[in-house]
Amino acid sequence: MQYLKVQSLISIAALACLIALMWYAVQTDWIWLVISYVYYKLVVGLLGNQIAQHRYFSHRSFATTGTKEWILYFLSLTTGVNPVFYALAHRHHHRYSDQPRDLHSVHNKWTDVLSPLSRQTSYTGEIEISRVLAAEQRKINHYWPWIFLGYVILAGLIDWRCAVFVVLTGPAWNYLHMILFRVLLVHLKLPGSYRNFNTTDHSWNNRWIQVLDWGEGLHNNHHRWPQRYNQATEPNEFDPAAWIIDQFIKTKHV
Repeated sequence: MQYLKVQSLISIAALACLIALMWYAVQTDWIWLVISYVYYKLVVGLLGNQIAQHRYFSHRSFATTGTKEWILYFLSLTTGVNPVFYALAHRHHHRYSDQPRDLHSVHNKWTDVLSPLSRQTSYTGEIEISRVLAAEQRKINHYWPWIFLGYVILAGLIDWRCAVFVVLTGPAWNYLHMILFRVLLVHLKLPGSYRNFNTTDHSWNNRWIQVLDWGEGLHNNHHRWPQRYNQATEPNEFDPAAWIIDQFIKTKHV
């Protein structure tokens, strides 16, 4: 698909900008590196990926208002990933988790963990198409790369470093984070790993990843109950992303 080619270009540009940021931080100062990572962590990672792309558009695990749904849509584009592609790939992963059809399981071929970035996987079959966006959002989603470019231009009007070192590096941080934490580590037994549920895959909760990834470390819980936006199931577990959804995003009567 054409949008996958565009997405590949965005990923290459994002990684190049992240490398440039590292060089700039060493040569000049570290403030833009800090700003870049904070922007990624709060806007791209937490709101754009975890809440918008993952828990809302992929799983539809909570209800919200029409206005907030549009806000979630535009936040999802800060990741530099088409929310439709993300949702379909993620739903496929849940259906065939750690099986030969899984798009990005280290238990199939270790290079599959790079599939969110490389778009190369040992699985060569089809991905089932299902509804992700509402009708009005599907219309505008044809122009998603231009919307992302608009974010870059608006940031550049403030300062060129806002565009190059902040908005464009956000997708790179997100790609690397997803590959390391969401695709690889939570499907391996590591120090701090435990399972609340005997699922058929290799998903694990991890106390350390739970802290670093603000709720997404409860991966075994999530694979048992993928339609729940709150991934905490035990009294000693806390899901910060779910708290934000409760307080600010979901409709209160649901």
